[in-house]
Amino acid sequence: MASLRSETLTLIAGDAVLLVFSLWVALFLRNGAIPSSGYFGEHLFPFIPIFLLSLVVFYIAGLYEKQTRLVKSIMGMRIVGAQVANAIIAIILFFLLPLTIAPKTILFLHLLSSVAAVSAWRLYVAPHIILTKKRPALLVGTGSAAREVFEEVNGNNRYSLRFISRVDVSLGDTASTASRLSSSLGSGAETLVLDDRDPEVQKAVAMLPHELLARVEVITLSALYESLFDRVSLDHIDEAWLARDFRAKRPVYAGTKRLFDILFSLPAFLIALPIIVIASTFLFMEGGSALIFHDRVGKDGRPFRIVKLRTMLLNDHGDPELQKKNRVTGLGKFLRKTRIDELPQLWNILVGELSFVGPRPELPAIAAVYERELPHYRLRYLVPPGLSGWAQIYHYDAPRGPADIERTKRKLSYDLYYLKHRSFMLDSAIVLKTLRALVSFSGT
Repeated sequence: MASLRSETLTLIAGDAVLLVFSLWVALFLRNGAIPSSGYFGEHLFPFIPIFLLSLVVFYIAGLYEKQTRLVKSIMGMRIVGAQVANAIIAIILFFLLPLTIAPKTILFLHLLSSVAAVSAWRLYVAPHIILTKKRPALLVGTGSAAREVFEEVNGNNRYSLRFISRVDVSLGDTASTASRLSSSLGSGAETLVLDDRDPEVQKAVAMLPHELLARVEVITLSALYESLFDRVSLDHIDEAWLARDFRAKRPVYAGTKRLFDILFSLPAFLIALPIIVIASTFLFMEGGSALIFHDRVGKDGRPFRIVKLRTMLLNDHGDPELQKKNRVTGLGKFLRKTRIDELPQLWNILVGELSFVGPRPELPAIAAVYERELPHYRLRYLVPPGLSGWAQIYHYDAPRGPADIERTKRKLSYDLYYLKHRSFMLDSAIVLKTLRALVSFSGT
């Protein structure tokens, strides 16, 4: 939704202004006098990289996520944590850069003032600016996607829409549906959300007077669904979706992404190699092999072998009987928590079997079940699988062990969202959110 994007831009602009203002406050507190323009400018220039990094850290901390950015119970701690991280980064940068200013006291004062200013802005000012008057809306559609959207929008206060009614086209004939639509639109609805891929909805809307439709904003149900949930509605995936919304060939993007994978995986693998060797030594001492190789399904459905550090007693290869005897070792828990067990996969990225970002590859036996049971599951094979992906950062209830059709349906909805919207911006967002998971040691 355009309103969600404008709200995010408002938050970013407010944060940026307050970070600069907090520097002015820090200089004032440091000297006990209003800083002159020259003195302020002398400190502003070296702080600009800090401000930019602060906004990036805010993003990683989730301060711009629509699910949490207006929730007071967690916003305050996230702001404090983000600014502490920013202060540490600033200290490192000021230590490395040849600067003439003495920033230690100023950094501390800036940390305190910025936490206070940004917290006040986010908790008490921004909600009154962002949560403007609700636009009355009408939802036209049937099925689970329509129900989810209706309950999500009317179940909280973070959206600029409020549904005054939902017209289910499965109840009644086309003429009665059109009559209900006309009555609802005439009673003050300013936005019309409709499932334009439903033939019955198309027929009912076609019967409405043009002057009535001209007065309202029209949003498709599928577009609103994706904006609200950051995933696609599987109910709306058909041949029309594949032809109109899914762009399978992006040679410039794909080629450049592969180049970035090589440029970043090579030095990362060299840096990680000593850590892998040390971890392997401890695994050998614990007993058993250090590295394990799992078969996975890659791009175009081709199998490949993914390499990881062993975290369990044995490599069960997805065998249900062996899984009953298997368990995570003590060292394995640490390797998983810190994601060190994933480091050998940098080699898979370097040789082109994996990418840093993409749908997570599945075991061949389990993938075969999903291919039979879930329509369009094979679309995931149109791009290289990834070390991290959109589903991994959003879908916290991903299935583990045997095939789970229902939970994988939801995971697939995130994967297909990524396939539809994949871009350098989306890849960057996934990388930043993955970094947040890494620094919070949220591995399992």
